[in-house]
Amino acid sequence: MRLPWIVALLLSLVAIGGCWDRREVNDMAIVIAMAMDKEPNGAYRLSVQVPLVSNLGGPSGGGGGTSGDKSYYVDSAVGTTIREANQTIQSRMSRHLYYAHHRVVVIGEKLAKEGFSDALDIVSRFPENRLTAYIVMTKGKGIDLLNAQPQFERFSGEAIREIVKAETIPVTMKDVSQMLNTPGVDAFLPIFSAVDSHPKGKSKELESVGIGTFRKDKLIATYTNYELAGLRWFHRTEPLTMNVSLGSKKLLSVSFHNAKAKVKPSFEDGHIHFNIEVHGTANVYENHSNLDLSQEVNAKLLEDKLSQQIKNDVKKVMEQIKQTKSDTIGLGIVLARNFPKEWKEKYRSTWDKEIPKITYQIKSKVQVVDIGQTTKNIMKEEDRS
Repeated sequence: MRLPWIVALLLSLVAIGGCWDRREVNDMAIVIAMAMDKEPNGAYRLSVQVPLVSNLGGPSGGGGGTSGDKSYYVDSAVGTTIREANQTIQSRMSRHLYYAHHRVVVIGEKLAKEGFSDALDIVSRFPENRLTAYIVMTKGKGIDLLNAQPQFERFSGEAIREIVKAETIPVTMKDVSQMLNTPGVDAFLPIFSAVDSHPKGKSKELESVGIGTFRKDKLIATYTNYELAGLRWFHRTEPLTMNVSLGSKKLLSVSFHNAKAKVKPSFEDGHIHFNIEVHGTANVYENHSNLDLSQEVNAKLLEDKLSQQIKNDVKKVMEQIKQTKSDTIGLGIVLARNFPKEWKEKYRSTWDKEIPKITYQIKSKVQVVDIGQTTKNIMKEEDRS
């Protein structure tokens, strides 16, 4: 007879247990984005972007920059470590800094040049931090990106996140950790900059301006997006757009789908050789010429021109890899998969010295599968000459 009473007692204990370690939302400062910089004296600067909840219910129909007061707050502090800088910020903040929802980590240029792995150590050690957050770098100080006020988003951190997904080769904290710890591949990061909007001075917009390449965790070179256009073929970012010229005033814009590159290594005359095959199907988005793309001869002309341009883009990337000894494609990983014994015994520990010696051959094949609803530009009179 005592069993029902015992069960009832146990159930009542579960109901009255409560949440002894609860943390109320209004006791937290939710960090949206963070930036890390290196000071001239060698100290680290940590900057955090936190939304101001009281200002989030402002006028609708525009970004935070359209209202009188900012909807976020940026605070920063300096310390000998990132943790020390964080503690300094926390000591003057009435709410607990909460990093579980941060979307972006920004690395300043000076920190990128001197090596950023030590600064990011704190991100991997605490479960509150997100390895899925995107990481970017900037020319200048990272805190300047957090203070920029875009028009379409309330927070610069959110604007960076959306641009990274749509316009760059996305790199997450997990990605960069794997690149830094995997022999045969080197890290790269998208570069962002705060630029004047139009009309000038009304606000600061955020723009993807290039890619930084690294050897280990140190920045060694920066390139524009056009200079490293060929890199996108190896990291399968879609859609991949390209402009191609078929002669004077004959510009076309195309978008690639199913874009991919296959890399196969071999040994030729005592050195490593890579055969690179690039494939893709293209849709025509703009046609500023009088060419009727439904005609086979014109379609073939476009495909040949696209193939040649792709080969040139990939060649630029390969030459930059050989020059900087920064393997942003992961050629070493491909070599290790195909020749594990040779990689382990000879090339793993000296890959950066072998990169300048490699040779390669590039083949490209493009198929135009969609020319749009019209075969030629309907806004131009047909050339009857």
